[in-house]
Amino acid sequence: MQLNPSVYPIDAKLEDIAKALEKSNCLIIKAQTGAGKTTRLPPYLCLESKAKVLVLEPRRLAAKLSAQRCAEIFEEQVGQTVGHHIRFDKKLNSCTKLLFITEGLFLSYLKSDETLSEYSTIILDEFHERNIHTDLALTLIRRLQQTTRPDLKLVIMSATLDTHELENFLDDSIVFDVPGRTFPIDIEYHTADPLMAIENMLKDKRCSHNILVFLPGMTQIRKLERELKDVIDPNINIVPLHSSLSKKEQDLAFNGDDKKIILATNIAETSLTIPNITGVIDIGLERRASFAPWSGMPLLLLEKISKASATQRAGRAGRIQKGIVYRLYSETDFNLRPAFTPAEIKRVELSHFILDLFKIGISSLEELSWFEFPDENNVNKAIQTLELLNAIKKYRLTDLGHFSSDLSLHPRLSAIVYHARNETEEQLKNIILTVCIISEGMLLKNNVEFNENDDDVCDLSIQLDLIKASFWKDQKLADYPFHYIDRKKEQRIIELYTSLCSRFKMSTSLPKNKTDYLTIIPYILKGFPDRIAKKGKGNQYNFCQGRGGRPTRQSCTSVTLPEYIIVLDALEDPKANAAIGTRILYASKVLETHIKELDSSLLTNEKETVFNEKKGTLTITSHLKYGKINISSTTMPPLIPIGEELAQIIKENWPWPFKDISELEIYNRKVSLLNNANIEHNCPLLADDMLELFIDSIIDEKSSYKILLENDLRILIEEQLSATDLYTLENLTPDKITLNNQKTFNVKYDEDTPYIEARIQDLYSVTKHPHILNDTLPLTIKLLSPAERVAQIVRDLPRFWSSSWEQVRKELKSRYPKHYWPQEPEKSDPIRILRK
Repeated sequence: MQLNPSVYPIDAKLEDIAKALEKSNCLIIKAQTGAGKTTRLPPYLCLESKAKVLVLEPRRLAAKLSAQRCAEIFEEQVGQTVGHHIRFDKKLNSCTKLLFITEGLFLSYLKSDETLSEYSTIILDEFHERNIHTDLALTLIRRLQQTTRPDLKLVIMSATLDTHELENFLDDSIVFDVPGRTFPIDIEYHTADPLMAIENMLKDKRCSHNILVFLPGMTQIRKLERELKDVIDPNINIVPLHSSLSKKEQDLAFNGDDKKIILATNIAETSLTIPNITGVIDIGLERRASFAPWSGMPLLLLEKISKASATQRAGRAGRIQKGIVYRLYSETDFNLRPAFTPAEIKRVELSHFILDLFKIGISSLEELSWFEFPDENNVNKAIQTLELLNAIKKYRLTDLGHFSSDLSLHPRLSAIVYHARNETEEQLKNIILTVCIISEGMLLKNNVEFNENDDDVCDLSIQLDLIKASFWKDQKLADYPFHYIDRKKEQRIIELYTSLCSRFKMSTSLPKNKTDYLTIIPYILKGFPDRIAKKGKGNQYNFCQGRGGRPTRQSCTSVTLPEYIIVLDALEDPKANAAIGTRILYASKVLETHIKELDSSLLTNEKETVFNEKKGTLTITSHLKYGKINISSTTMPPLIPIGEELAQIIKENWPWPFKDISELEIYNRKVSLLNNANIEHNCPLLADDMLELFIDSIIDEKSSYKILLENDLRILIEEQLSATDLYTLENLTPDKITLNNQKTFNVKYDEDTPYIEARIQDLYSVTKHPHILNDTLPLTIKLLSPAERVAQIVRDLPRFWSSSWEQVRKELKSRYPKHYWPQEPEKSDPIRILRK
């Protein structure tokens, strides 16, 4: 079988591309809009190769539609020669030679076959989108090529791509630049809103066919859809296009000859060829994946698209004839935008990404060669999250870590299922259903009116009961009516639930009972131990990791306001007040007993001691804390500590009762100097165990707080030293030193290097630099100006006089002309300065 010739611009290059793959195992193909790269090159390579071809697509819809178009070339249905594999949808058989998958599934293929032995060629399509899975796939494929699969071919395809950096990374690659099949496009910049822009384009004679409108998300699509139905000709079809829609709804954008206005997200930006588009309206925004730095909570930020994305969008208008593009922003705005969208690997939460790498034996990202290295802060936060969940320990996967990687859920959700895996089937189903709701997004629409007296329910139990009631068609199972359910989300939740139940070899029916959320919360806390919050003033909550927020009307906690909640979904505004900057979308009530039973490093006991100096009594308050929130406090009756009891209290509350321990710090620095100089002595370094021994030694059975403070800390230290050691300490690390001009200075040990401070005039006639430790360690000299400010720091005074003094002298003479600044200070007598 052969492809129909000369259908797309890329057809003229297909033979050259195949020959290039024989010479090099890396190709970069920059093919403009309409070139046919996705639907022509993969089938051609499939026909040329004896082994399978694997194509990675950034989106589910792109993978499905691309497979469908390629199957039509073979005059077959998808699932035969051409297959696809996306989440919850797998169509392939043993004869499949060309397989389209979403990038997120690539790692599971690599886990099951470490060398990808079935495949001769891997194609990364729409590489410019730079999803995190794209970068990971590129890194791992290159690793295979350089180790066990030098024969593996890699083809990288993109419509808008700056190939220079990629060519440097893939230094053995061959580059093809394929022109597209496009017509001229008129691009105009408008200030109109989307509704007005559509009305204007419908009147624009340059747009004779369908209109494609790019919007950031489903909320904007639905809003504009409602507005359009009130103002446009009913014979014009309004067709939403979004990944959350069903296949039947998505197909409406691609089928039929009726006039259409297609309202799409950036899903229509690449890969998908929507027929008969002659007009594009681009508001220039997109929802971009990110996460809150302080908590790891996922965010979808509304961001301006890049120039490359704007070019891609505009290209959709010139596929069949000359087209028109309205950009609903200024040309100046366009010119100031970045050339390309920042790579996802620099801006998303990485815990599952890190877990997957550990699973295939990579415990350090430095082991791999990256096109762009992941953000280091995000890597560290991800590792902290995995350690908190106990998914990794000492950079190795734990049993939970292996379980989480195999389950392909976010590690937080996997942890919940892991800890519930030995529960009864009914309870495990409840836990799995809970996890599915958290994973796919909460089930409720935004117009729910909660009952403030519903103290025995939470956001999770309400939604668990609703989806159960809907499944069994039994309203008695739920306290709220069915019409509150978002049916699209319900469908996705049931799909994931079915998949997970099948994995655990359980029936896929939902539990037929009302939810006791108190039995579920302990498991939810296993996945979200760092998301606990405590009620503050009014409706404000303080998070256990800092900052705070308020529940929105989407959450029943906005009316019930329990003492403790676990936050399951939230949006953070980094610019808002830290105490209220997080909008809590969904949360569930947590009992204090749940928190106290947690095995978490966040749960700590802190002691606060308050000493009444007049009464000589000590009051100790024990605070049970979870992160930064206080759970409970217990205050003991005041006591008068003496002897061993006093010693123990001092150990636990050091440096109490001493307000100033600088003498101890100076002593330890002196001992360290003796140690570093290898001088024989028996002076102990008073830290850790030796500090505790010191505390024991200065307190006898009758010692009290008042008696202890009657002694200077330095005296207490010196009393523990032998006469020989005290002599060694005073001799070799003296507190004062006399220079050869007979002036004496204090030696200070409050910095890492011992030093003296001296007015420059006091050092005239000094010819020898001062030393300690038997003349082995030169002291640092801080030379002071007449204003007592440090003018120079010197470690070799004679050299300073002979080399740097002249320049310093000029500056000082200019600044302090009344003072004496000799040319040869080492030969001048020190100046006595009279003070009033």
